[in-house]
Amino acid sequence: MISSALQDLLEPLERFESTRRKVARLGDRLADLSYANPYGGIQEQAKAVLRETLDTDRLLDLQYSPFGGKTQIRRVVADSLRGTHDLPFVFSDVVLTPGAMAGLQLALRVAGGPGDEVIIPVPCWLDYPLYVRSLGLVPVIVPLASETFELDLAAIAEAISAKTCAVLFSQPANPTGRSYGPVALREFAHVLDRAEQRLGCRVTLIADETHRDFAPTDDFHSPSAWWDRTLLVYSFGKYHFMQGQRLGYVAVSPRHLDRRRLAEELVLWTRVTGVATPTSLMQLAVPRLLSLRYDHEWLVEWRMRFIEELSAEGYSVTPPDATMFLYVQNPPLYDDDFEFVDVLAAAGLLVLPAPVFHHRGFFRLSLTGSEPMLEQALSTLRRFAP
Repeated sequence: MISSALQDLLEPLERFESTRRKVARLGDRLADLSYANPYGGIQEQAKAVLRETLDTDRLLDLQYSPFGGKTQIRRVVADSLRGTHDLPFVFSDVVLTPGAMAGLQLALRVAGGPGDEVIIPVPCWLDYPLYVRSLGLVPVIVPLASETFELDLAAIAEAISAKTCAVLFSQPANPTGRSYGPVALREFAHVLDRAEQRLGCRVTLIADETHRDFAPTDDFHSPSAWWDRTLLVYSFGKYHFMQGQRLGYVAVSPRHLDRRRLAEELVLWTRVTGVATPTSLMQLAVPRLLSLRYDHEWLVEWRMRFIEELSAEGYSVTPPDATMFLYVQNPPLYDDDFEFVDVLAAAGLLVLPAPVFHHRGFFRLSLTGSEPMLEQALSTLRRFAP
């Protein structure tokens, strides 16, 4: 039975889904920028990879794979991580999962046990606190710095206790699109180090890097460079626009002192929980997918246009460094986040309200709609400008 605490965490999105169902009747007249569903479809190169993977079927290719994933595929991912993160990953550090959500579940299970605390800077991806609470862990909500949405290091330091087992955040951040820089991440590591020495706790950083491929290469900084006790979570679906194919991993930093034990435990948890692995087809596609790179100039152009036009209309827009999202402050007339979302929905525009992200006063736009949808969104938001 779902507890009242979990019901409370489920409620904001359930409330939004009620709004979605009401306006679904608008059909093609609805500009749905709520979720990151790319209306242009799967990237063509990725689609070709899936075809090629099917065409190279060999004996047992599409049958059961070992818990943790096929060794040769884990090795390919580890090789890629060595290049992107400058750390000596090996295949056993990588556990393949059916998407980032499964990776988060596994990472939380090895980070602590019932009653331990997980610090979550907010606004955050909607289900971080839900997963934490569902596993018997205690979510400790810590607001990001107001206006800038940078990590509030003083607030994080104050929130750490002897029961703290983990800090969980996305880099780049969802919903704000901010990407934390090396100075902030270095200071964050100092905060954790001082807290561990003072309190005797051992803090795991769970870094959700699902959107890292949307950041310019020189502008992305993995927290694993500064904190040894890091677990990386990743999803291939976002970058290749095939999120429904559920392909990702959780990886243990090679600098983690319990590297081998944690990696082995992660594999065991895939069996215990039934999370298992991605489909054999998706695993076999990984080497080719890792070789693909896309031009995201279209996303940069739409992002800049939305920022410029919405700012000119009086909206306060959080400048994103990456991701497919914009986080925008509600017009002052609307104190209730759901009221404003309902008003926009009635006018044919779906966006996600801040309470879904454990925050207030904002809404998130996903710039993955079709061009007509994006034009319609700008037109609708002008009508309700501050």
